[in-house]
Amino acid sequence: MLEFDVPAVESVRGIPRSEGGRHVLFVTMPDGDPFDLIGPMAVLREANFFFAASGRPDLSYTFEVVCSVPGTVFEADGFRMQVDRPCYDVTGPVDTVVFQAIDLEGKCLLDEAFIDWVREIAGNTRRMASACLGSYVLAEAGLLDGRRAASHWSVSRHFRERYPEVEFDGDPIYIKDGKFYTSAGMTSIIDLMMALVEEDFGSELALRVAQGMVMFLRRPANQSQFSTHLVELQTEDRRLREVVAHVAQHPDEDLRVGRLAKIAAMSPRNFARVFTQELGITPGKFVELSRLEAARRWLEQTSTSVERIARACGYGTAAGMRLAFDRTLGVTPREYRNRFS
Repeated sequence: MLEFDVPAVESVRGIPRSEGGRHVLFVTMPDGDPFDLIGPMAVLREANFFFAASGRPDLSYTFEVVCSVPGTVFEADGFRMQVDRPCYDVTGPVDTVVFQAIDLEGKCLLDEAFIDWVREIAGNTRRMASACLGSYVLAEAGLLDGRRAASHWSVSRHFRERYPEVEFDGDPIYIKDGKFYTSAGMTSIIDLMMALVEEDFGSELALRVAQGMVMFLRRPANQSQFSTHLVELQTEDRRLREVVAHVAQHPDEDLRVGRLAKIAAMSPRNFARVFTQELGITPGKFVELSRLEAARRWLEQTSTSVERIARACGYGTAAGMRLAFDRTLGVTPREYRNRFS
């Protein structure tokens, strides 16, 4: 029998017994990515491990996996994932519902019975969350209308066109709006699940879970999933590609809209409109995140002082760069370097 040196989570010991555990329902999609299930479930299993070690197994999460079409939902290279229970058997109440990313063809969005069930279960749960393209399910059910939502950066344009009533933001790794939580994809669902654990039982437990999983505590919700190199691949417009390349190569220069419009040989108004339409991000936001990415590379790969990096990346002063890092990443430049260099 293995023996673990496991510190107790003192903060959960004082939680009233009446609190009880929380039931989490994972809704998978045929042909979806199994990581969207296994990762979040691992977070809850780790939390339960520390509940037991702290003498509070009554607080443990219970969870199950359901699907609109029970049976084999994923199969590859000798690995098979099967779900036995149909989602329609669940009517609530449920504490938390987590939706896996949909298949690339979006077949589940055409299933009217499934979308009706999503609307129904929304009225019988405390909160709803989605991994990556799972946000499409919530949007298709009309649950995100008038709300901010995240998903993978690559679907920014398509999501906005399909769901114009949703305030889509393709930059943060996850977003909370009311009881709806949407994440950017892949590992960001882990960050979101960590945030839910912290929301439920406090930061000490979240820290213990992170230590147990040997991972960074959690990235802040507003950390960017953005990469200028990826954005550059999203447009075939040669003029815009030249602008993107110029911004990436010269972050210390004057990069206001008027200057960028001259590089593209367009009027400022038309340039701003076309840029936003093609890339799904305003020129100003693009410049802001490009400078941030450049600063991050300097911090990760060099020992150059923060003051020099700030000037080289167009911030002018270290104070300006600190404000940008705090606003977007939730850490200072020096904290970022300590963690990621």
